[in-house]
Amino acid sequence: MKKLFLVCILLLTACANPYAQFYTGLPDARQRPDYEPVAGELTVYGTDNFDRDSLALIRRGYLPIGQAVFSAPSRIVAEEQLREQAARVGAHVVLMSSKYAHAVSAAMPFTPPQTATSFSTGTATASGRGGTANANDSGISVTYGSQTVMMPHPTADSDLGVIFFAKIRPRIGIFCQPMDEGTRKRLQTNDGVLIKEVIEGSPAFKSDILPGDVLMAIGNDRVQSVESYIRILNKYEGRTAAFHLDRDGKPLEKQIEILSLPRKTGQ
Repeated sequence: MKKLFLVCILLLTACANPYAQFYTGLPDARQRPDYEPVAGELTVYGTDNFDRDSLALIRRGYLPIGQAVFSAPSRIVAEEQLREQAARVGAHVVLMSSKYAHAVSAAMPFTPPQTATSFSTGTATASGRGGTANANDSGISVTYGSQTVMMPHPTADSDLGVIFFAKIRPRIGIFCQPMDEGTRKRLQTNDGVLIKEVIEGSPAFKSDILPGDVLMAIGNDRVQSVESYIRILNKYEGRTAAFHLDRDGKPLEKQIEILSLPRKTGQ
């Protein structure tokens, strides 16, 4: 009886989808206001360098939405399980590596916008994560916020690692991260975020903003963190604003229109 119980446990473990079991990230990227539906099947890329190939995908308009890292013999992990989890979270592209040759301890900060939609009938106050709004008759209130998710890279003791990406419709097209200590000391300030990559064809790309630039302020608002950058974008959405940058120690200003995101009316 004991042996039968152990066999059942092993079978249940083997049947579990490890890509879902060890997944961390957005539960459904389709709820993002900037999500871009893409026709066709999931694309799976192999990689031996997550940093390099993640930035290449970001440049093409795909942003990381989650990741799964686990140890398991490749023979018991089915490709159907990977595609099943990608479909569940709304991923269009997957970056995958197995049998790592070295450890990578870095983590990529990712700050997706989050939305909360409230429905009301009659006279009421609709509340969401970003605040409140009064509604009369039948109406919809959409509020915006943000939350930074650290996307750790797989380490040496992991057999399999996957980063899930979704196509997005960029408002600006800047993928940024906190400044390193060297840049802070060079600029003598805690303000600013480092532009890690620029999405091709986006407003930032057309305005010749480059990876390596430091975004200091938008309009009269100082950018103090990745989170504050998202909040400032929300403030100026649908308007043209001055982007104040530092490029190799020289101040630079770009006038850029911040595109509006479509308002989703339901889940």
